[in-house]
Amino acid sequence: MVGLLIGPDVDSSAERRLLHDLFISEADILPDTETNKLHIRVHSASMPAANHAIVRLFKSLNEAELKYPGTDICHVYELWGYTDQE
Repeated sequence: MVGLLIGPDVDSSAERRLLHDLFISEADILPDTETNKLHIRVHSASMPAANHAIVRLFKSLNEAELKYPGTDICHVYELWGYTDQE
C-alpha cells in the first residue's frame, strides 16, 4: 500500500506514518446488500496533504474493485468530510 501513496505531497518518510494514522482513524462500515457494496467511510485527516494522498489511495483501491473474502461484495472506500476530492 505504501507504493500507492507516492506523490508530490507525500515523501517516502511520511508514507508509513500516513498509513499508520489511516489504520487507526475512525471509520464507518456500511453494507449495502442491494448493490453488493461495502462502503468504508474513513473520517477526514486534519492535514490537506494527508487528505490528498488518502484520496489517491482510495481511488486506486476502488479501481481495483476489491471483494470481501468469500463474497461478491465490493469494497468502496470514501474519505468522509473531505470535499476537495479529485
